[in-house]
Amino acid sequence: MGDLIEWEEVDTITAGAIGEPGQRVFMIQARRGAETLSVVVEKEQVAILATEAQELLARIVEEDPPTPEAMHPPLLETPVAAAVPLFRARLIGLGYDPESRMVLIELREDAVEEGGMPPPIEESEGYVARLHATRGQVLAMTGSGSAAVAAGRPACSLCGFPMDPDGHPCPRWN
Repeated sequence: MGDLIEWEEVDTITAGAIGEPGQRVFMIQARRGAETLSVVVEKEQVAILATEAQELLARIVEEDPPTPEAMHPPLLETPVAAAVPLFRARLIGLGYDPESRMVLIELREDAVEEGGMPPPIEESEGYVARLHATRGQVLAMTGSGSAAVAAGRPACSLCGFPMDPDGHPCPRWN
């Protein structure tokens, strides 16, 4: 079995990037008391997580209307540059527990074979982090993650690849 990190309630959770566009490291970072958990993710994972989390929040509002304080997002936080990431997430999952009224974000180091289901936690290799957050915290995380993704390098109008500030060898010019 891999190492399981289970936080029943986080104080904060954020998604963002550290570094200059083109050389950024994307992370999901959570805090609980004096503990900080930093997990490296891909830019595309942050974009998908933000979209999926917003869709999940919209779906559960119909079945389980939130209290006003549950949807009040905390201030946006950016990842702490000095934090050392514990692992790189290969798989990210989202869920909702109607009993606790918390959103579950699961980050797994173990990769899943294409088309396969993730193994049960007790059979998983590597780290598994299960972070429970309020709807407002998840809403804030989607905002910080979306902002980090949008703050990247501009896309080339011809090929769609990111352009560097000092030039862009566009494949369409061949």
